Amino acid sequence: MIMNEMNTKKTSVVLVEKDVAEKENFIQLAQKEDWNIEAFGSSYEAIQYIKKNTDVDLAVISENATPLNAHQYHDYIRNEIKLKFPVVIAASESKDDGFTYIAKPFTQQAINKLNQLLNTDENVAPAANKVYSLEYLETIAGGNQDFLIDCLKTFISSVSGKMSELKIAVASNDLKDIGAIAHNIKPSFEMLESEIGKNICNKLTYESETSDIPTLAAQLEKEFITIEAALKNDFSELR
Repeated sequence: MIMNEMNTKKTSVVLVEKDVAEKENFIQLAQKEDWNIEAFGSSYEAIQYIKKNTDVDLAVISENATPLNAHQYHDYIRNEIKLKFPVVIAASESKDDGFTYIAKPFTQQAINKLNQLLNTDENVAPAANKVYSLEYLETIAGGNQDFLIDCLKTFISSVSGKMSELKIAVASNDLKDIGAIAHNIKPSFEMLESEIGKNICNKLTYESETSDIPTLAAQLEKEFITIEAALKNDFSELR
């Protein structure tokens, strides 16, 4: 592996993509990032590499990869190799199934989302983390600042209300209601590209043990408060 001038490790990204054009597209988009990219045509080849190189930081896999598809690949890394780096599925559209997705064909927005995932590492200083992104909203706003501000106001008011509902559901241990509330507010966090908020919502909806719920709910509220404070700091119209 090539080391930079300060002798620090480059970010290691494993890509599984059998479409040659898409593989080259991803590599070209990622050229400006300080990443060491290992690209494979099959999930089996990627797994063999990961077994020998466990310091991988991120894996990206096409949804229709073979011989293990993306979900089987994710489960193998988690349950067999027991590594915890982010595994991201590349697909034509995202699914509401608890996994993290980026869009195909690959675009700069996908690379930006991967960067956000990498920068949520707990060892990174909080000040270096971007708690929200307006990239999606700015795209659909098309330069309309009033529309953008209205969306941010809606985010704050609607999620604040749902957080109050979530507290009640957690206090009464209403698992069905907890899952429904988390499912309902996940798109709000996705709108601001908050991977932390989105992932916690997924866990509350699909993966949480009963004993985990109070902690996850508290983490979600903390993430919302952090984003709300950052938005109000950046936009006087929200104060």
